Amino acid sequence: MPFFRERLQAALHGPPAESASPAQSLTYWRERILHALYTAGALLGLPAYVPSVYLAVKESLWSVAVIDTLVYLWLVVAWRGRRMPFGLRAAAILGIIFALGVFLLIRLGPFGAGPVWLFAFPVMGGVLFGTRGGYLSLGLNAATLTGLGFLLAGGYLSNLPAVANMQAKWWVITVNFLLLNTMAVVSLSVLVQGLKQTLEDQRAAAVALASKHRELQHTSRALTLALEERRQAESDLRRSHERFATVLDSIDADIYVSDLGDGTILFMNRHMRDRLGGDYTGRSREDIAQVFHLPVADRTRHPLVDSAGQPTGVLVWEASHDATGRHYLNFDRAIHWSDGRLARLEIAMDVTDREKARQERQALESQLRQAQKMEAIGTLAGGIAHDFNNILSAIIGFSEIALQDAQGHPQLILSLEEVLHAGFRARDLTRQILTFSRQAEVEYKPVCVSAVVREALKLLRASLPSTIEIAAELNSDASVLADQTQIHQVVMNLCTNAAQAMQVRGGRLNLRLRDVSVEEAFSGTPPTVGGPRWLHLQVRDTGHGMNAAVRARIFEPFFTTKEKGKGTGMGLSVVHGIVEACRGEIRVESAPGQGAVFDVFLPVAESGSLVEETRSDPPLAGRGERILLVDDEPQVARVTEMMLQALGYRVRTFTDSVAALEAFQADPEAVDLMVTDMTMPEITGADLAREVLALRADLPVILCTGFNAQIGEEHALTLGIRKFLYKPVRRDDLALAVREVLRGASPRVGL
Repeated sequence: MPFFRERLQAALHGPPAESASPAQSLTYWRERILHALYTAGALLGLPAYVPSVYLAVKESLWSVAVIDTLVYLWLVVAWRGRRMPFGLRAAAILGIIFALGVFLLIRLGPFGAGPVWLFAFPVMGGVLFGTRGGYLSLGLNAATLTGLGFLLAGGYLSNLPAVANMQAKWWVITVNFLLLNTMAVVSLSVLVQGLKQTLEDQRAAAVALASKHRELQHTSRALTLALEERRQAESDLRRSHERFATVLDSIDADIYVSDLGDGTILFMNRHMRDRLGGDYTGRSREDIAQVFHLPVADRTRHPLVDSAGQPTGVLVWEASHDATGRHYLNFDRAIHWSDGRLARLEIAMDVTDREKARQERQALESQLRQAQKMEAIGTLAGGIAHDFNNILSAIIGFSEIALQDAQGHPQLILSLEEVLHAGFRARDLTRQILTFSRQAEVEYKPVCVSAVVREALKLLRASLPSTIEIAAELNSDASVLADQTQIHQVVMNLCTNAAQAMQVRGGRLNLRLRDVSVEEAFSGTPPTVGGPRWLHLQVRDTGHGMNAAVRARIFEPFFTTKEKGKGTGMGLSVVHGIVEACRGEIRVESAPGQGAVFDVFLPVAESGSLVEETRSDPPLAGRGERILLVDDEPQVARVTEMMLQALGYRVRTFTDSVAALEAFQADPEAVDLMVTDMTMPEITGADLAREVLALRADLPVILCTGFNAQIGEEHALTLGIRKFLYKPVRRDDLALAVREVLRGASPRVGL
């Protein structure tokens, strides 16, 4: 064994340099480094040379085969030729490294092995030729990469692998490569300069120590001086250890070192000792697993070392403390401990606050997206409401006129009444859209729920397939304080949702309506609002049911399990909002394959019942008063004109607000009342009223609108407007409003 070890050392290091000892010359170490490089190239290059040449010959890449052969022959010759000049051998190996790097870079691009060889070029240049050699090599690297980049930009490197954004990636990689290469060369230069200075210092120290050694043979004073120097060195070492411990103890993170094999704790910093309440050095990591959440050693050992058992890179992982729930970001790596054994260095940083902030930010972003959705719905609802109310104004107005002219035709009267009823329902639905989008107020009044349910069932029976059976058990005629359209929407949404759950296989839809006591409705703590009597509406289906995850989200806006285009996710959220607005409560029970049951509890109104929107009193007739009517919708203007004329008023109608203003300015005294729409091009109703009242402050003005986003009721009254009417305006409401303002009644908001 000593024989082989000596031969191996001779192969690696060569014969001792003739000049000086290692401590006396930096050239000595450069010579040994160069010899070690050629030795490694000659011995380890053969396994790489043979398959490389074989593959090159097989693929007819003769240039590659020739270059590989010449390079390998030179490595063997230079390895055995120790008598060759150092500069020649050093320049040759640097040229090989640079040539290989450039060749691979041109053939394979920046993602091959070329950058690795080029990275080694200035590093080895600095080692073999000093700081100047390293910087010259670094400059050659920069010029080469820059030149190749311009060649790539000019299209001269077309043989490179096709990679998206190759030019941009080339420059990014070049800049980062040169940055890291520069850092390595600078660091190496500092190290070499320090080593050179150290060698020179050691040489000088050797001379001094030799002189001191001779003196120590004769005097005890020299021995005392040597002992003092030894104590000083020990003191420096102790202070160095103290500085190291101080630095680690000052870091606000858990830092510890443990044996990579048996997990014995070798070191813990102060932060970790304080957090755990003691020093666990000498104990196993598994012993403190209940106190500090650590990964099992066998589970993370392999990523920390390679197949040869040598340390690899850093392993980053996250974990939470089992007891406290604190969240930690951990950095793990294998290191060689002071006694040579492999150890695990771990740094655990408490990032709980950062994690909470991230979760809160996500929640706020979700709320913002939800608010933006609702804002979009509100904007859309406002635009629809204005146009739709104008359409309804024409439908309801002409229907009322036709109904008055249809006396003596019972069947026609019945048909027109149905048209009016549908128009009123559409009007209420429009108000419901505005209410949902927070753009209109809801008028709550006693509503008989059973009547609404019966009306909804008529629509359901006509629209649902015959495979779905509907059964209703309506045992209550109680009323609740609500909006009739909203209650109708609750019933329709719940029943439609149940029907869709039974669409494939069919089933049974059960509706149940009954009176319950507050104790029966709420087994736990009763609500603070509502009286002793409650109305219980139950909708039960035999559909596919829901799991717990879906059941927890069904009332969220825009949440739906239906396919795209078959559901908006708004139905149940609207139901939930209506029930809460009525100070009620909604519950759901469901399981996969067992259908679903929705229970709605609403407080019973103490008195009152549903008031139908019909008037038996004849409208108040006029006495020929002159009315200026302004509305940019021709149909609305026409039907309003006909209603006013039928009431006995003289009407001058304009569909252009500018023309109406000019006509009024021409003769302000020719008008007894102005009825104007709010939303009109060029001049709005509010601006028109302001201009008119500036000329005649005593002129009564009625403002009509289908959507009041621009002006509210109170603001309208402050402008001097006498009445504020919402479209569509019924004939009787219009007659009453006109008569009130003409008689000089105090300003108030109309229906």
